[in-house]
Amino acid sequence: MGYDVISMIRKPSHVDSSDKLSSTLTSAKVIAEKVENDLKSTKFESGWETIGTHLIRNVSTPQVTGDKVKVAAFDLDGTLITTKSGLKFGKGPTDWKWWGNSSTKVPEAIAKLYETGYLIVIFTNQGSVVVNHGSKSYTNLKAKLSLVYKEFVKFEIKSIYMYASPKKPSKGHTSSDEKHKSTRKPEIGMWQDLEAVLTEQGKIIDYEASFFVGDAAGRRNDFSNSDLKFAQNAKIDFKTPEEFFEE
Repeated sequence: MGYDVISMIRKPSHVDSSDKLSSTLTSAKVIAEKVENDLKSTKFESGWETIGTHLIRNVSTPQVTGDKVKVAAFDLDGTLITTKSGLKFGKGPTDWKWWGNSSTKVPEAIAKLYETGYLIVIFTNQGSVVVNHGSKSYTNLKAKLSLVYKEFVKFEIKSIYMYASPKKPSKGHTSSDEKHKSTRKPEIGMWQDLEAVLTEQGKIIDYEASFFVGDAAGRRNDFSNSDLKFAQNAKIDFKTPEEFFEE
């Protein structure tokens, strides 16, 4: 029995050049997006500032467009995130997850706001954090918030301002008691600083369209009403996380 040697030789499969080009372009786009996101994260991580010992802020991300700014403001713990461990206070910078039962509901909701022109701002009281040289609590807070920012970037949220009100250090040169009190919710020192930053950029806040979401709303099981009072003092609308993310 004879063998058709030619037919036994496997012919190379045909590869469409357009498919190769498409694959190359896709890979290049993925790499470019990763580089862009890494650059954003690096800029954010190096953008932390302290004002005296009474205020921590990061307003380094790109400005929003337009002269009138709609602000979508959020508390952090118990509103945007909760602990993975289930403890009241996180064990470290990585002990957090998005609020609620979904791993995407919170960032997706924030992304929709960002897409419609809102400036996303976080205002958080951090009573266990002190600002002084070599402070582990401050280092851990920056690390946690930088991780939160990196997760937001994955949802194409490119501009987030973050504010934190720390505890007054027990020693060393510190801001006055009055200044520390002024930045701690329900006082609106953090909001006033945001307004000053935007004014420097030639922008004003659209108060009618702006709002604040927080879990300290004075309900029966709430630890405080400081978030509700913060919104009232700033003269903007208020919602709880349940009202904003679940309704």
